Amino acid sequence: MDKPVCLIDTASDGKLCVQQSALQVLEQVQQPVVVVAVVGLYRTGKSYLMNRLAGKQTGFALGSTIESKTKGIWMWCLPHPTKAGTTLVLLDTEGLGDVDKGDSKHDTNIFCLAVLLSSTLVYNSRGTIDNRTVEELQYPSEHLSRFFLFLKKKEKSVGSCSDVDQHFTQKIFIHVQKFFL
Repeated sequence: MDKPVCLIDTASDGKLCVQQSALQVLEQVQQPVVVVAVVGLYRTGKSYLMNRLAGKQTGFALGSTIESKTKGIWMWCLPHPTKAGTTLVLLDTEGLGDVDKGDSKHDTNIFCLAVLLSSTLVYNSRGTIDNRTVEELQYPSEHLSRFFLFLKKKEKSVGSCSDVDQHFTQKIFIHVQKFFL
């Protein structure tokens, strides 16, 4: 893929919708994938970080104003830099906490989708991890916990052999920028 494409966009009614063109790209991938998603507050450099992970100077659009640039979730499929025969799927998410959006539910949905779609999640932060950051992470985490509990109960009721825990294990990294003592 030469450049990122929009995977999930926000419709005029505020609902998230999957872009069919992005699904067609994913359907063409015939090898194992490693999916890395980045989440964090708006205007904190998530797109820049993902471009660096891609080993590129450009790719995901970068904003130069105080307004957030990325809307929804954007995807970039690249050959994995160290695992031959593997595709690296980078997911750049819309920034959380943008007061112009005025909808914390939208933030929660973006965050939860990033968790569900990724095998590795990067939480991008500027400065220290404080109580506010922990509180921002708590609400989506509670939703995800309820979702996983629902899946486990459903799995037991249908007698499925699969293990929900195995399907939803991931690595979580916290990337802290510009931290000074």
